[in-house]
This record gives sequence, C-alpha cells and structure tokens, in this order.
Amino acid sequence: MGFSFLAPVFLAGVAAIAIPIIIHLTHRERKEAIAFPSLMFVRKIPYRTVRRQKIRHWLLFLMRSLAVILVVAAFARPLLDSSTQAVAAFSTARELVILLDRSHSMAYGDRWSRAVDATRRTVNGIGPDDRATLILFAERADAVSQPTADRAVLQAAIDAAELSSGVTRYGPALQLAREIVERTDRPRSEVVLISDFQKSGWDPRQAVRLPEGAEFTIVNLSDAEAANLAVIDAAVLRTRSGGRESAIISARFINSSGMAFEDVRASLIIDGQAVQEQAVNVEAGGSASLQFAPVVLPGRPVRGVVRAGDDALSGDNSFHFVIEPEQPIRVLIVEPRAAGPDHSLFLRRALSIGSRPGFEVEVRRVTRLGPGDVDGRSVVILNDAPFPDGEAGRRLRALVEDGGGLLVALGRRNPPGVWPEGSTALLPASFGGPVERASGGGGTLSYLDYDHPVFNLFRTPRSGDFSAARFFRYRMMQSGEGSRELARFDDGDAALVEGRLGAGAVLVWASDFENFWNDLAVQPVFLPFTHEIVKHLAGYREPDSWMAVGQVVDLSLVPELAADELPEDAELLVAGPTGGNTVISPAEDSWYVRLDEPGFYEVGLAGDGDDRSAVLAANLDPVESDLTALDPEEMVGAVVARTEAGAAAAPIITLSAEDLERRQALWWYLLAGAAVLLLAETLISNRVTRATN
Repeated sequence: MGFSFLAPVFLAGVAAIAIPIIIHLTHRERKEAIAFPSLMFVRKIPYRTVRRQKIRHWLLFLMRSLAVILVVAAFARPLLDSSTQAVAAFSTARELVILLDRSHSMAYGDRWSRAVDATRRTVNGIGPDDRATLILFAERADAVSQPTADRAVLQAAIDAAELSSGVTRYGPALQLAREIVERTDRPRSEVVLISDFQKSGWDPRQAVRLPEGAEFTIVNLSDAEAANLAVIDAAVLRTRSGGRESAIISARFINSSGMAFEDVRASLIIDGQAVQEQAVNVEAGGSASLQFAPVVLPGRPVRGVVRAGDDALSGDNSFHFVIEPEQPIRVLIVEPRAAGPDHSLFLRRALSIGSRPGFEVEVRRVTRLGPGDVDGRSVVILNDAPFPDGEAGRRLRALVEDGGGLLVALGRRNPPGVWPEGSTALLPASFGGPVERASGGGGTLSYLDYDHPVFNLFRTPRSGDFSAARFFRYRMMQSGEGSRELARFDDGDAALVEGRLGAGAVLVWASDFENFWNDLAVQPVFLPFTHEIVKHLAGYREPDSWMAVGQVVDLSLVPELAADELPEDAELLVAGPTGGNTVISPAEDSWYVRLDEPGFYEVGLAGDGDDRSAVLAANLDPVESDLTALDPEEMVGAVVARTEAGAAAAPIITLSAEDLERRQALWWYLLAGAAVLLLAETLISNRVTRATN
C-alpha cells in the first residue's frame, strides 16, 4: 500500500520540524540564585554546560514533531492505494431504473408472477454502490420507491405491487426513467423494462430517447400465441309495448388472436341472475355480434352483465352495464287564443315518436293556462302564443330562471302588440312585422351553427338537409346583447336566436311550426330538429349505460343524486366493485371520482335518512384485450442513443485526483490526530514544568 499526495508542495512544511528541535536544544533550566556577600575574591573560571545541549524530554519532543508532520501531511492531501481501488469499484456503480408493467394485459396467464420474479432477480443483482428505483406503470407511471441501495426497501415495494385495470402506455414510464437518469451522479445508468410489450401501448411518435450512454435492458414476457376472447360492448335498445318498457341487449365480441373461438356460451345476467344464454362463434382476428331476446324492465335501475368464455385473461370476459328507468321530458305546448284543433299537430306528432328520451306532451290554450299547468315542466313551447300574464307568467319565468327551457315560435298570431307589457324583455331578440318571401319560391336557411347542441347532430354529410325547407314568411328579428344566433336566412335575417334567463335557456324561432309560413314541418329534418331543441332546453344528457376504467366521473351530473338539492355538508359514499369504500365531501373536495376497476360502483349519501343513490358500471378499455406483441427491437431502436458506428454508446468514466481524494478524505483524520497530540503535549508539558520547579 503506497502513498500519493494531491498537493505535494505542502511537504516543504516538514522543515517546521526544526522548531521543536531548537526549543529543546536551547532551553536552559532555571537554577535558584544564592546570594553571596562578595565575589571579588573568587576567581572566575569559564564553565561550559554539557547537559543543556542534550534532549532531556524525548516524549514531548516526539509528540511535537509528530504533530507538525501530521499537519503538513494533511495539507498535502495524502491518498492511499486502497482509495483508488475503492473508487475503481465505484466507477462501475449504476443508477438502475426498473420499469414494471402492471397493466391489465399482464394478468394473462402467469405473466404477472413471472414479472415479479424477474424484478426480484434484478434487485438481488444490485451492487453495494448501485442505486435503484422501482417504477410501476400502466397508462401512467408512478415511482413507488426513492433511489436507494437498500434491497429490503425495494423488495418491500415489490411485495406491495399489484396489477391494475389500466391500459398499457410506455411513454410516461420511459419519460420518468429518463428524468431519473439525467439527475444521477453515478457513472453508469441502466433502465430495465419488464413487460409483455403490448403493441397497442407503443406510439413511436411519442418515443422517449434515453440519455447517451444509458443502457436499456428488456425482459420480454409475451407469449408466442395468446388466445383471448373479449366482450367489448353491450348496446341497449328500449322498446315500449302495452305500457311496459323492455330492453333488447346486443353484445359485441372480438378475437385478436390467430385461433378461432367456436360455440362459446354467452350469458345475459340481470341483477345477478342468468336470464338467457346463446352460443357465439368468433373467427381468428375477427369480431361478432349477438342479440338477446327482449327483457322486461322493472321500472328501477337494472344491473346487467354479458359474460362469455373462460380464457387466460378473464377480466375482459364480462361486460357490465346499467339500465336506468327512462324519465320522459315533460313538455307543455301553449297555443294562441284562436288556435284550431290541429294547430300543434306537427309538434305533437314529432314529440310522440321520441323513445330515448321519451316526451310527455300536454297542450293548453293561453287563455286557459293556470299556474299549476306550468309547475313540473321541463320545457314550455309558446307555439305562436304570447307570453302568459298574471301568476302563470310569473311561474313560467321562475321555471326558466331555475333551469327550465322556453321555446317561442313567432307565427302569424303572435305580433309584438299581443305580448304583455315588459314581457318581450325576457327574449334574447326583438321582433317586428313579417317579411314576405313568397315570390321566388321562398327563402332558405343559409347559416347553421353546427357547434351548438341543436345542430351538432347535422354537421356530418347526409345527416340532414335544411336547404330543402322553404320559408315564405317570417318575422323580422334583431338579436339582443349577449344572445347567440344559431341560424340565419339567406337574406341575413336571424332565424333562431338563443339567450339565457337565469339558469335556463330561451330560444326564439322567427317562423311557425304549422306548415303555414314554411314547409319545414314536412321535411325529414323536422323530427330530429324538434327533438334536439327540446332536449337542449331541458338540459337532457343521455345516461351512460357504462363507462371506461380510468374515466373520471362528475357525480354532480348524475340525476339520481340531485346535486342541487343536497345539503352543503353532504358526504358521498362510493363503494367500489371489490368492496373498497371512499367517502368524499363535495363541499371540501370535489364531485369527481375515478373509476379504477371494472364492475359496479354504488354512490349514495353517507349517513341515514336519505336513500338517494346511483349505480355506475365500468369496463376495461377494449384496446387492452388486443394482446398482439410488439417487436422489442423496434422500441430499443427508438429509445437507445446510438453512436456514429451504430452501436450503443458505452459510458466513459474519467476520475480526477480530486474525485479520488473526495472519495477518501483522509486529511480530516490527520488534522484530528494532530489536534489530539498537541492537546496531550500541552498537558504533559505543564506537569513536567511543575515537577522540575
């Protein structure tokens, strides 16, 4: 074992060792003076003292000299050969990042157990100077351990790891690994990816390239042939006959493997009871559909499951859905004083055809409209009738301000003069006399706001032709401040204008629905156009029979919970499919809940006294059922940095003398030893001085 010095120039300070030598050789002992009466008769004889040229206290001398040597050596920064060997060992230390795939496809067969075993072997292989981080990922990536060399910590994180129901996404995991590698102080870095390399989870456009020199190791757990049949959809078609509502369930199956599935038994389960069973055949790499016989609905929420097959990935063999009782939209049509018996014929017929949602329609003359006729309605249509006066008018205004809807059709019997004083201020547009367009074949609609819910249904080609409708007369209408023009005629006049009144909406139509001023009522688009208007004014949202795992649900939009009627301190209890309960406080937290696993979620109010509740169904994303594997070399080529020669760049380790000295820091111990020696020398020197005196 040899020495080397970082600052050898300080060795010149060894010359300071002459200081204790001079002190010891020149030091004279004090003798006690004796007084003589007279020395004039004593002859003076020169005498040279020999003892004062000898070192008498060797221990003090050695301690002082050694202290000087230690101080000088400390400033020269000594290095031992063993420190070089230690740093040489450190030069192979790694920053290890382990990416463990826990997406749902890893539940196929024994993939997950093999993945856990591979992770344990990787952790067991880390060296004393290595540092490792465990990252679990599916659609998102989470570091479940901080960078550590403690194998026990890493093994505990592996023990706590669980499969998820999420889809595979490699981008977030590789990005997090890159961030860790970029921050490391280790000379080497390595990323280990343990996965089944599901092709659907890889997007080359979002590939993350690791820093140059980083190693990329893969553990491929895919199977040569993975057979999997999945139920990916269950559509519900409602029918009504004899006053009873029924549902026809249609299921869809996919087979992404190269092996056909024949005569697979598919079951329809309603509220936990198997009610029907049919056989389905799905060819290799194909899909199939199956329709069950109608099921009578009991008038309450129904939980349904379509289950088929029993393969190595059982999670996607079941599809969950909920059928909620359909609450019809209650519509009140108000007719003018002199309306004929068929005044609202086209509106009534159009709304009677609706089945999802259904429409409950009542017709009243404006002269016979009572306050109770307005209560409980979702939408009121003033079909060529003026705004009602008195208490009925006040109730109608309150209905709209509380979130209801009002549709006003300005026909021939509805001039501005028949409206009660001040009531026209509730409209988003002012209107006047009629515009005559009978000559020349009538006018047409030249502009539709396809971004608005009323016209969004018609934005695609062949979804509805409004240009065929002819308008022979309509009222001149001027949009007000803050309103929105949804449709305009070919002469630029407004045709349909929307405005807000409190929490509700008001739509004004510049013509009629009688087939008198226009022929829109006999055009094919009239029925869906009417439905979209009424649904928009009612704030109708089609209930979702099911949702996808990973989706975030706004519980305030669930009708069964009646969010606007809940007390401010209400708490919601969310029970998951596997029994885990979560309590959320909308006032303090939020109304949002994430669906993390497939099955049924029950949401209700915590505590007693309120039985309002809702059931939500969640299913796996269909892309996770496609087990087609990616060629790992494609990912390696996109992730690993390459040199000009085409090979992966190897890490270059350059360790300076400063790095070596920092690794050892021996000089601190030398200074500490010098301080101890000087302290001991001081104590011994004081005792020797007192003894000689």
